[in-house]
Amino acid sequence: MIEAVLWDIDGTLLDSEPFHFKSIVAVCEAHGQTVPKSDYDRLLGRSMAEVYAMLNAAQPMPLDLPQLAAACSDYYVANVADVPARAGALEKVAELAERGILQACVSNSGRRVVEANFSAIEDTIAMPDALRFALSRDDVAHGKPHPEPYLRAAERLGVHPSACLVVEDSPIGARSGKAAGMVTIAWPQHATLEFDPVDHLIADLHDLDWPAFFR
Repeated sequence: MIEAVLWDIDGTLLDSEPFHFKSIVAVCEAHGQTVPKSDYDRLLGRSMAEVYAMLNAAQPMPLDLPQLAAACSDYYVANVADVPARAGALEKVAELAERGILQACVSNSGRRVVEANFSAIEDTIAMPDALRFALSRDDVAHGKPHPEPYLRAAERLGVHPSACLVVEDSPIGARSGKAAGMVTIAWPQHATLEFDPVDHLIADLHDLDWPAFFR
């Protein structure tokens, strides 16, 4: 039986991935670099360190990793008010909270971005403690696809990993959830994404029999 639901944030609770990509493009263009639109899927769900390595391999970056990360965070946080929730996501969080289901967020983004996102989510839901906390990439030694982020979240909630359900939009995040031994739901925004085996691959949150997880 599932005792806790762990949500990814970017692309899952919030339709924020286009805004993250926009921040990368804007910062790179400000320093004379071009990031092609075709890089969107390639960078989806990756940590800033991975993004930097991939961009730098394609064309040497004029910024180092900390400078790129800080500039992208500045751009994103300044525009976080424009980031919409993903359709049905926050309603499902509120519904589960009303049923007393433990929930938390597990992100591959840095702490500053996670705090901005989490604040926006809490303001929208207007339910204290609906989401107990939000883990960032800065809170773990190994980010997704390593299982550590989800295992750390389960530990903080006091729930065995096998009693946790993960909702992810990216193959990298889903890999992390499965590696942690959790029931993993892939809810991608892009049909072109290819996932390793997951427990459920859905197009809409309503495609799941949610009550069955908690019986």
